[in-house]
Amino acid sequence: MTKNTLRTLSLAFVASGLALSQAHAQPQRQPQQQHATMQQQQQQQQQATMQQQMAQMQQLMQHSDQIAQRAQRLSQGFAQQMERTQGAARQQQQLFQQMCDSVNVSAREARQNMDRIHQMLQDPALAQDRDMQRDMDRLREHVGTMTTSMEQILNTMDQVEQRLRTRIPGSH
Repeated sequence: MTKNTLRTLSLAFVASGLALSQAHAQPQRQPQQQHATMQQQQQQQQQATMQQQMAQMQQLMQHSDQIAQRAQRLSQGFAQQMERTQGAARQQQQLFQQMCDSVNVSAREARQNMDRIHQMLQDPALAQDRDMQRDMDRLREHVGTMTTSMEQILNTMDQVEQRLRTRIPGSH
């Protein structure tokens, strides 16, 4: 064998060795790449979930603010009607005004609780804990239910105010 033939054979041997080592390395890289891609997808999904939860919290906070404002306006309406009434009717107006004030306070406290939940949702460690996420979702749902209940109370109080307004002479 000549030197050129030996050199060619050795280059071919080295090239085949490199090809074999790359062939063995690729299957190992592929699962690693798949794992990294899966982790990235999970992180993106968690981020999307967190953003959705934050948007829901923002809506609940706005809804709670609207309820508090509405309760305050309704309370002021009862106070104005109270000025025009006497006796038992005045006492009823005062009781309804106090109920509206209570709903106002409850809505503001619910808002403060939503602020606290919102702050907790921003904690990155919380995003990793699925049980905590589930609990926070339940809290948000309960606060949403409470807000809806307060709104229903105010709807009824609106109807009461309308009825009382028609009963009181000179108030419509």
